[in-house]
Amino acid sequence: MKLQVPRNELATRLSVVSKVVSAKSAKAILQGILFNVSENTLTLQATDLEISLATRVRQGIMEGEGKFVVEGKVIDEIVKSMPGDEVVLQLEGSNLVVSSMRSRFTLPTMDPEEFPEISMDVAGEKMMLSTTLVETMLDRTVFSAAKDEVMKNLNGVYWEFEEGYFRMVTADGFRLALAEAENTTEFTGSFLLSLDSMKDFLNAIKTAMSDDLEVIYDGRRVGFVFDGTQMIVRVVEAEFPNYKQVLPKEVRTKVRVNRDSFISALKRVSIAAKLGSETIKLEVEEETLRISARSSDRGEAMEELEVQKDGEDIIIGFNPKFLLEACQHIDSEEIELNFRDPNSPLQINPADVEGYLYIVMPIRLV
Repeated sequence: MKLQVPRNELATRLSVVSKVVSAKSAKAILQGILFNVSENTLTLQATDLEISLATRVRQGIMEGEGKFVVEGKVIDEIVKSMPGDEVVLQLEGSNLVVSSMRSRFTLPTMDPEEFPEISMDVAGEKMMLSTTLVETMLDRTVFSAAKDEVMKNLNGVYWEFEEGYFRMVTADGFRLALAEAENTTEFTGSFLLSLDSMKDFLNAIKTAMSDDLEVIYDGRRVGFVFDGTQMIVRVVEAEFPNYKQVLPKEVRTKVRVNRDSFISALKRVSIAAKLGSETIKLEVEEETLRISARSSDRGEAMEELEVQKDGEDIIIGFNPKFLLEACQHIDSEEIELNFRDPNSPLQINPADVEGYLYIVMPIRLV
């Protein structure tokens, strides 16, 4: 069996599928990518038993048919480093020879019969969505999910379809991110997908050339079909918290501030707050937002910004990392800070733009 494939095409497909390869599995076969050549089409497949992904390489010259498994991270790195525009893959006994121009690698293969049989077909509710929309919504939410896998109900992205609305929500107990769009499908329901699977999915759809994304949900698994790629993800069997309870129902102070100026001031003041580990203080008085921090070994820092204020003055504390990450995911020129009182969550959203918002819990000032 011999394959001659454009290097960029193969590198792109390997980059997508290698993200699913298990890096720490006790089973060596799960660290591999299955190459399956049939009917002049090369299919690449990987799985960690929780996430499975298959993508097709249609370009190239393919002689013969068959299967083999090769270590995923290695073949991905090799193809990316190749010097020529074409890569030749040729099986020689139990070895795979990878060559391009004067570069040549010989890799051992693994038995394809040991590779898990994963059905890439999901039968259930079907939804057609925009790849660009889903990518944008994930970009605006994944950072806010809990990183600890023990917190199963928060270590993921919650997909919610209601009549008229499609939402993605993440939370980690200290903050919440919500992205919202029109529900253009007939499906109503919800499911929770793990953070790792959504990071892999996000990386995959960034390479998509088509804006068509088919989502299929059968109650236990979710299938994604786009641009010659199929991805199957198991639904997390945990209940996502009722996020609507933490959304502010009353705003007593609304502050409008330039996004870039606020981010720059937060970064400077955070130097004194040991970024991410201590507290910064926000003081809103008249048309001024004062940002300050103090620590025993880094001294004090204070900045003042001119803002538009509607409502009461307020003094409140936050973890600067959470404020920064929220603001960095807003792409409008101005942002709104919506406060109720010093003990209630802050809502951050783009000014004059609907579709996403962030909730950050305050820290008690001492």
